[in-house]
Amino acid sequence: MLFEPRISLECPYCDESIYETLSWFKKDYSTCPACEQGLASGQFSVLIANLEKEMAANIEEMVNGQPPTSCCGNKSSCCA
Repeated sequence: MLFEPRISLECPYCDESIYETLSWFKKDYSTCPACEQGLASGQFSVLIANLEKEMAANIEEMVNGQPPTSCCGNKSSCCA
């Protein structure tokens, strides 16, 4: 069984938080649990794309560690 992350986004109509799985926000059509207004996946597409990009970067960082910096830590001049 795969773990699907749950996220919270604001309803564009009533501003209530919707706490659902990522795939729920990607469905073609959903209904806000608070105000029952219809929601299309396109209303959340930019936010979802940004979240997925950040999640992928976080996973990459966990697997490979933080990217190297130019500072060696030995000289005060290289870290300025």
